[in-house]
Amino acid sequence: MPTLPPAHPGLPLAEVDTPALIVDLDAFERNLKRMADAAAAAGVRVRPHAKTHKSPIIAQKQVALGATGICCQKVSEAAIMVEGGIRDVLVSNEVIGARKLDRLAALSRQARVIGCVDDPLGVSQLAAAAERHGARVDVVVEINVGASRCGIDPGAPAVALAQAVAREKHLRFAG
Repeated sequence: MPTLPPAHPGLPLAEVDTPALIVDLDAFERNLKRMADAAAAAGVRVRPHAKTHKSPIIAQKQVALGATGICCQKVSEAAIMVEGGIRDVLVSNEVIGARKLDRLAALSRQARVIGCVDDPLGVSQLAAAAERHGARVDVVVEINVGASRCGIDPGAPAVALAQAVAREKHLRFAG
C-alpha cells in the first residue's frame, strides 16, 4: 500500500496529518537570503547544520545562496545529503565503528565528505576504511574548546594529531 503524503498545498491546517513539515515559504526564503547576505557582508563562509531540516532540498537552496556545504551529525544523514545532490558535507562528530567508517569512506568517493578526528585511533581507523574503499577522505582535527565533551587539547597534542592525519596516504588534512 503506498504511503500518502500528510498534506498538499492549500489543505486547511486542521486537516494536515501529523507529523508534517509546514513551511512559511516567504519567511523561509527571506531567512535564507538574510543569512547569505550577512555572511557575505562579514566576509565569512557558511556551512549550515542540517540537523533541523534534514532535507537535501533545503540544503541545495542554502548552497545555491553561497553556503560552502552542509554539516550533518551522523553518517546516515550525510548519505541522505549526498544522495540528494549535496557535494560537500562535514560530518561534525567523530565516527566510531567499522561499518560507519566504511560508509563514510564510500560516500567520499561520490562527494567531498569531511570526517572529524580527536585521537590517533580515530585517524588509523578512518585511514583503514578509506584504503578499503580506494578513497581519500578530508579530515579536520576537532579541538577541545573547554567543554571537555570531545576534541583533543590545543597546542602540541593537536599538532601531533594533525601530523598523523597528514602522514596517512588515504587522508587529507583539511583543518
